[in-house]
Amino acid sequence: MDAVSTIFSLLVAAVGWYYMFYSRSALRLHGIEDEALNRRRQRLRRVGGLVLLLLGVAMFAGFHSVDSSTSAQAFVLVWLGVFILLLAVLLLAMVDLRLTWKLRRRRERRSLEVHSPRKLP
Repeated sequence: MDAVSTIFSLLVAAVGWYYMFYSRSALRLHGIEDEALNRRRQRLRRVGGLVLLLLGVAMFAGFHSVDSSTSAQAFVLVWLGVFILLLAVLLLAMVDLRLTWKLRRRRERRSLEVHSPRKLP
C-alpha cells in the first residue's frame, strides 16, 4: 500500500507541476477570448497547478509522516489541509468551467448574429 500511495502522491504533484509550467491550453484561447479574461484564466490555471503540487506533497505527508496512533492532532491537521487543498482545486476548476461556458455562449451569440437573416424595415 505504501508504494501505491507514494506513486499516487508523486503523480498528483507531477500533474500540478506540468499544469503550472507547461500547459499551454489557455494560451491557445488568446485570439478567441478577451485578453483580460485570458490572462485571468492563465493565472487561475497556474494557481490550480500550484495547489495540485501542494496537494501531492500534503498527501505524501499524510500517508507517510503522520499516523493517528502517534499524534492525533498532526494527523487531523495534515488531512484537513489535504481536504482544503482538494476544495481549492474544485473551486478553481469550477471558475475555469464558468469562464469556458461564458466564452461558448459569446461565440454562439456571435455566430447567430452572423448567420441570422436581418429584417428589412
